[in-house]
Amino acid sequence: MEPLQIVTATPPVEATLRILMNSVPYLIGCAVVRQPARPDADAAEVGRNPWLFDRRLTTLQLPDDTLPPNRAVALDWPVPYQAEWVGVPPRLLISRLVFAGRTVGVLLGTLITREPMNGQTREAIDLSCELIASAMAMDAAATLALPAAEQEPATFEYAPPTPITAARPAPAPAQPAPVISAPPPPAPAQLSPASTGAPVAASDAPPIAPALAAHISGIASQIAAAVATAGDARAIGRILRDAMNEVSEASAFSVALFHLDRPEVAYRYKVVGVDAASSELGKQAVDDSPSCFAVKNAERWHAFDRSITVAGDRRRIGVVQIPLASGHDAIGVVTLQTFREGGFASGELALIAAIVEATVQGFAAARAAGRFQPAAADVAVAPVAVEQAGQDATREPEVPGSTDDILRLLLEQLGTRGTSTSFIVGLDPEAGMLRGDRVSLSPEAAAIDRLIGISDARFAVSVDDRYNAIARACREARTLTAPTVHELLQPVHDWNEAALVERLTGGGRSAIAPIIVNGDVVGAVVAGPRAQDFSQADLDELSALVQDAGSGLAAAWRAATLGTSAVNMPAEALQQARDNVA
Repeated sequence: MEPLQIVTATPPVEATLRILMNSVPYLIGCAVVRQPARPDADAAEVGRNPWLFDRRLTTLQLPDDTLPPNRAVALDWPVPYQAEWVGVPPRLLISRLVFAGRTVGVLLGTLITREPMNGQTREAIDLSCELIASAMAMDAAATLALPAAEQEPATFEYAPPTPITAARPAPAPAQPAPVISAPPPPAPAQLSPASTGAPVAASDAPPIAPALAAHISGIASQIAAAVATAGDARAIGRILRDAMNEVSEASAFSVALFHLDRPEVAYRYKVVGVDAASSELGKQAVDDSPSCFAVKNAERWHAFDRSITVAGDRRRIGVVQIPLASGHDAIGVVTLQTFREGGFASGELALIAAIVEATVQGFAAARAAGRFQPAAADVAVAPVAVEQAGQDATREPEVPGSTDDILRLLLEQLGTRGTSTSFIVGLDPEAGMLRGDRVSLSPEAAAIDRLIGISDARFAVSVDDRYNAIARACREARTLTAPTVHELLQPVHDWNEAALVERLTGGGRSAIAPIIVNGDVVGAVVAGPRAQDFSQADLDELSALVQDAGSGLAAAWRAATLGTSAVNMPAEALQQARDNVA
């Protein structure tokens, strides 16, 4: 006897949306938003729906006379920039879903045609709207019929969140909480507006074992030796960032150096992760001015937590700030943030503070001399982009190759894998532009280069362009595919020039992989165009090749910026120290 197989049934609303998409030509996405609006407003979603990024559509309270009931209307609505739409902008298909005279939701559809809808299409859409409205009304009635115990679980007792402490042991239940002498509460401007944590006294940390303290001291000595070879604040910040990457799970890192004469930040070096959550974390800044609590409290570190909104969800962030204290004065502050549950551990904070203290003298010398960034004559500018030195590679060659050698090898490797017309663009972060850099050495690539202007940098597109596939890959920091050459070349070149390139290469399918060095996107490589589709194995192989090239660029640029003595960082020792304090 065969075992019973249980198949999950598709919800009625989603099933109706799928039938609607199969019935209406050029409809590539549908979504239903509940009305009145609430946190879980999205009832169902199928296909591509850029309109869900527009809060005007997802939270709009529609009056009864705004749209006819259960009748769809096609509008030329602007596509939200967050949707990262590539190609011709679609049209918005919107309908007010009504059941028993009450608005229960809004239907949002994505149409990729400008042709008017015929009578049969309108009838299919209107019938689907009535079915969806009925299904949503039944769902709402079922929710109201649930017992009160199922609708509202007994979670009424408020448990305040446990603040992230620097190193304070939990008191025994039978003993009163220790009284900590602290300065008066700071003014509201001293803390980040989103901060919810309280000041923490780092002096209450338990003593560290002598063996571990000696190991941390050795790590700090190695960091101080690496800092001694750097001549500017940015180079020291990169060394400190590399060390933080090894000893912590920080999603955002920043160093703020204060002005010599005025109470303000004179220089800030800031790095965030490449993922969307870390990028959003970097946009919601933490107070790192001379008036911040970490500086005013004069402790070794200040740990707290705060809440931010990421993609509509509230997330708790662990934050630690370590003042750069030179003598009795604070010359700056280092800020680390993490999404990790529980924030930073006490032993981890002690190791972080020791590494930061090893960089104080270097930061103080650079601040006194005004050397925040390297002089133009001391930095070898990479052809791929405006100089973006990196130091995240854990295994580096003893003699790093040059940028030209690394990128030429990357194009040769792509040529041996069937994409002999590949090319590379570099990111100019100051101008926010992607500029052509170099192409493969094949005759076909040379012909394409003469047409679109890669090697002479005539091809340049804004990194914020919503319709260019290369710009989108760089913004999202992930490998993407493009079915046509036009998505690669617009708006610099039109359809006719893109079609000519496709005739030269025999196809229009391409894959775009961003070149990432130390979490910074410095350019992109375009594999193709070619006639064959890119399989998942092809994309994985492309990502691996580009990742190896990024590691090589990190070593080459570090050697050009800091010299060979600073290339070999104690990554293994840092990781071992982190394991010891965990």
